[in-house]
Amino acid sequence: MSHVIDPQELDLDAYTLCSFVPSLGEKRAVPLVLIGYREGEQPKLVWLVPKGGMDAGALTADPYYQKLLRDPHAYFTRKLNKYVEEYGCVRRGIEAFIACHQQHLAFTPLRDLHRADAHPMEVELPREMVAI
Repeated sequence: MSHVIDPQELDLDAYTLCSFVPSLGEKRAVPLVLIGYREGEQPKLVWLVPKGGMDAGALTADPYYQKLLRDPHAYFTRKLNKYVEEYGCVRRGIEAFIACHQQHLAFTPLRDLHRADAHPMEVELPREMVAI
């Protein structure tokens, strides 16, 4: 089953990509969600994992992160709402969420898309996936 994303949903002022890092120091990560916002609106979440969550047993033995991965939608929604409310600003709430959750969650820098030097999202494919 596929889901078509309305382009308006991706019209963001800034975004970050959040991935799960199974073991600290590991270079492999599982992309979970794109977190973005438009000025004056609530955060927008574009999910890269199934709504039903993931089988986290193969990724981590940590019960906290197993619970998170079983229902990432509820976890991220609850945590982001908490930080946005606490800081009174969507951008500062997202920045605080990033700063406080950098252990097994890895975030790209919050990229401002309306700066003159900003570029659209760039994705680097592993060498074995690049067509020769």
